Amino acid sequence: MQNFLINTIALYELIALTVLSVIIPIMIVGCSSSSEYMPDKMDTPLQQRISQLENEDPNQIIQITGKTSTPINEEMKTRIISTGITTESIIQDIFTATGNVESIKQLTLLDFVVFLEIAKKLDIN
Repeated sequence: MQNFLINTIALYELIALTVLSVIIPIMIVGCSSSSEYMPDKMDTPLQQRISQLENEDPNQIIQITGKTSTPINEEMKTRIISTGITTESIIQDIFTATGNVESIKQLTLLDFVVFLEIAKKLDIN
């Protein structure tokens, strides 16, 4: 009887390990592919421009304005730059910058980046 219980427990452990070895990689692959970027952090014109340039010229530079959850410190600035973005100006929690499609997508993955929009030309007249 004791051998039967030991064998049954070993079988359940084997089944559990097999299930986990299948489920965990599927979850990892599913999460990584859905985390390519977070389009909900971008305004509609920027989303449209990203989609257009993905097909035409993904290396073309786009001017953007961004907002962060707190005033930008040196660590945050370093993390922004590490995505491939070139910062132009920073005032508290607002920044202007330039980057290509991939760098802007990477920028959306930073937890402190709240919103990105395509830069607008100001009409001072």
